[in-house]
Amino acid sequence: MKPYLIEAKRIMKEESDYLIPNNEEIYAKIIKDLIKPLKKTKADKVIGIDMKGILYAPIIANKLKLPLTIIMKGEKIKNRDKVIESEKIIDYSRKEKYFEILKNSIKPNEKILLIDDWFDSGNTGKAIIKLIEKCGGKIVGISVIFNQLSSENESFFKKYNFHHLIKLEPNLK
Repeated sequence: MKPYLIEAKRIMKEESDYLIPNNEEIYAKIIKDLIKPLKKTKADKVIGIDMKGILYAPIIANKLKLPLTIIMKGEKIKNRDKVIESEKIIDYSRKEKYFEILKNSIKPNEKILLIDDWFDSGNTGKAIIKLIEKCGGKIVGISVIFNQLSSENESFFKKYNFHHLIKLEPNLK
């Protein structure tokens, strides 16, 4: 593992993964390495997942010169008739939630790069993929910092050109 990733893992465990962007050097290297496997995907748009995906997706979209869309956790978009919702899931915190996006955010057949900080159970990622596909988009790459997926769930995401920087032991609770 690269030294900066060892430090990012330490920050995540001892402090908070919200603090990774606080270290300019580590943040820049993470952005660079999140982008690297996706450069040749011929994507049309970058999508970040609320909350911590928002810390990385805008920078990546800017560097790739692509538009950005954010998929929000449910009930954040006020104009409800312009929203498409995901199915409800149980996330890493064991709470039920869903995600939403404005109806016109994704064009039919638009090629999407999906960015997030962490995939653990895979429930959020699967719900987001279904939501993007429901809108007519096609996932051409997924890049996350932390991968805590079971081997079965990781296999599911591989078909979407899934990449991660740090592999953690699956949380099988």
